[in-house]
Amino acid sequence: MKMFTKNISNCKNALVFLILICFSLTTSAQSLKLNVVISSADKSISPNVSLLHLPDSTLIVTKTAKGTIIFEVNPQTSYLLKITAADMQPVIKEIMIKDSSVSIEVNLSDKIGTLEAVVVVSKKPLIKYEDDKEIIDAEPLTNSSTNAYEVLEKTPGAVVDQDGNVYLNSTTAATIYINGREMKLSATDLASMLKSLPANSITKIEILRNPSAKYDAASSGGIVNIVLKKGVKLGTNGSVNIASFQGKYNTTTAGFNINKSNKKVNSYFSYQFTKRNNYEELNTTRLLASDNTKLVQQSFTTYPTVNNYAGGGFDIEVNNKFSVNYDVRFTANNNKSHAENGNIITQQLSGNKKAEINALINNSGNSFYLGNSVSSKYKIDSLGSEWTTSLDYNYFNSKNLQDYNNRFLLPVRPDLNGDGNTNNNKNIVALKTDLTLKLKAKYTFETGVKYNYAASRNSAMYFSETNGNGRKTDSFQTNRFRYNEKILAAYLQVSKTFYGITVKPGMRMETTDIYGKQLFPKDTSLSIRRTDFFPYLYLRRNITKLFGFMLTGNAIYRRSISRPYYEALNPYPKYIDQFLYDVGNPNLKPQFTTNYEFNIVAADFPVFSIGKNDIKDIFTNVTYQNDSTKIAFRTYDNLGRNKEFYFRVAGGIPPGGKYFFYLGAQYNRSHYSGLYQNQPLEYSRGSWVFFTYHNFKASPTLNLSMHGFMRLRGLQNFYELNSFGALNMNINKTILKKKANIILSVNDVLGTNKVDFSINQSGISAFGSRVNDTRKIGITLRYNFGIKPKEEKKKGFEAPADMTN
Repeated sequence: MKMFTKNISNCKNALVFLILICFSLTTSAQSLKLNVVISSADKSISPNVSLLHLPDSTLIVTKTAKGTIIFEVNPQTSYLLKITAADMQPVIKEIMIKDSSVSIEVNLSDKIGTLEAVVVVSKKPLIKYEDDKEIIDAEPLTNSSTNAYEVLEKTPGAVVDQDGNVYLNSTTAATIYINGREMKLSATDLASMLKSLPANSITKIEILRNPSAKYDAASSGGIVNIVLKKGVKLGTNGSVNIASFQGKYNTTTAGFNINKSNKKVNSYFSYQFTKRNNYEELNTTRLLASDNTKLVQQSFTTYPTVNNYAGGGFDIEVNNKFSVNYDVRFTANNNKSHAENGNIITQQLSGNKKAEINALINNSGNSFYLGNSVSSKYKIDSLGSEWTTSLDYNYFNSKNLQDYNNRFLLPVRPDLNGDGNTNNNKNIVALKTDLTLKLKAKYTFETGVKYNYAASRNSAMYFSETNGNGRKTDSFQTNRFRYNEKILAAYLQVSKTFYGITVKPGMRMETTDIYGKQLFPKDTSLSIRRTDFFPYLYLRRNITKLFGFMLTGNAIYRRSISRPYYEALNPYPKYIDQFLYDVGNPNLKPQFTTNYEFNIVAADFPVFSIGKNDIKDIFTNVTYQNDSTKIAFRTYDNLGRNKEFYFRVAGGIPPGGKYFFYLGAQYNRSHYSGLYQNQPLEYSRGSWVFFTYHNFKASPTLNLSMHGFMRLRGLQNFYELNSFGALNMNINKTILKKKANIILSVNDVLGTNKVDFSINQSGISAFGSRVNDTRKIGITLRYNFGIKPKEEKKKGFEAPADMTN
């Protein structure tokens, strides 16, 4: 009760401020208009002009007139404009209304003939900014990628570390969503699932650096939402693909997708098979300061994997207002790894060997992921008011068999052998309902409730054997752990545009109930129960026009939380080698982040951002060392406070011509203050990330692109990183009347994606390098097919706008 009262007190001022904003706004609404000026060589025609609401394509109104047509529209809303006339080429445009009226000119041309295929009528930009999120067109990135993980690695502005964490504008990892649903998996399990998701199943990536109150507060590092393709309503269509990528090892993948729809039902199914291999080379030197010795480790690990992915579902339009959707995805992986580790302990000054140990570690396992989602949408009116409800169930299971052999060469001792098996089960259920009301006074009212339940079960049974004396239970690694997480959330936010200013205040409340219990080798438990409030404020206003582009400023205030998750809390040790293991910390506390940001966009393109993250009770991955055993362990700990300053700049030539490019840079400056291994910690470091994308359309059937990144003086969990990066190139050639593509790609062209690292903190000093099989050349063949609906075969085929789902 005291905690609840304290949290209410902490948010009192922010809540009062938001309420004053909500209810002091004037009720006078700004009247916005869309002016459509139509011209044609044939002055006698009177075209039909239809305005539809996006994203649901609800028809608002159809008008027939010559010259200029005027529509009343709402701010911060997307529309689809369709213009048709007899014997004239139809025109379809997607239009985003911001904070001011819009005028467009349309020139109708004579119809040349019946369209035989879908025609793109608008050029999709690589990056665009809508409200509080960036939308990245995934197609240029998927052409040179085999899976979703590689697409994320190439996403402009996102940094993916070696363990699969994605960073946006903070040292806190971003939360990964798929189709708007959070994947409550560890970084390792999530990376495995993303590597099994075919690249060409992605239609776009949404980056929310500062999510509103509508989204979970447990997203301090932002949200990366991977939006998968669904069926498009164009009769029956699909594609088949096959690809091969060769580095040190080979990756081969093949699959297909098919979509079928009629007026009311839209169904889709896809399947992808992937056989891949990768390697990691890790070299580390760690100082053992207690006796002036050092440990030199050289490790080489291969990861052969076979993966099957399938996904499908259907949309049913019950009537013009109500629709339901079911979506299912599953992946099945057969994972293996083979590691050879050499370990030598020497005197720092003389270089004399004190010990030498060779280790062989083999893992063989399989994992299965099943995701189900049932959702419904009820369109309340044509203004965009709607009520959505969804129920999600996700199941994840992984099993692994491990055996290891430690050969003691110096001093000579009997070999130490061990083996074990682990079994992890996760069940995740989420129920959510959201209501959006577009009021006549041009207020947008949003509210909703979400309940999330996650249950994890972990068991590990290990045995050891020395000198053939028989297998014995290894009580150090044998463990059983149970974990339950219940989170209930409710939010309210209101947005209003008046006098050119858009104001969106919001408040989210979340109750957290976490319980974990270790059953073996000893009975321990952990518990977190609390209620927290998370205010949010978003302001938007047009600033000025520059070089023909409208500059728009956005200011954001947000409070968020990062809860320790299952793997970070689980106290059982995971064996890496005889000198290193991973272990959770059941005493972790949640961390809170307050974020302030101001950014500028030009014609929906983000060009500048500056912000600050104030993070309290930060928990992060740290490495400690036991001086008596010389064994290091990686764990998580609350270290104190981090004040982080950042800014981003970007620019380029927009799409539309033969050549366009995008270039951006981000600078982060972090200052940590707290305790590390019971020693005072004061640590500051600045780092740069540069990223770019270039596209050149050499001919109507030949497209060249290049994209890459470079990171200077990086920082990851107190490890200082030297400069590294990657440059990727691909050539896309269309053949067979644009029904097929041949894509040649080269990843990490210069072989620069090698990470050199060092750490020098209280109790531990180490340095080394880490290399993966990232330098690859590949070829992809893709064939697109389609059968038009019967009613479309007798007349011209109207192509839809180039929109994403």
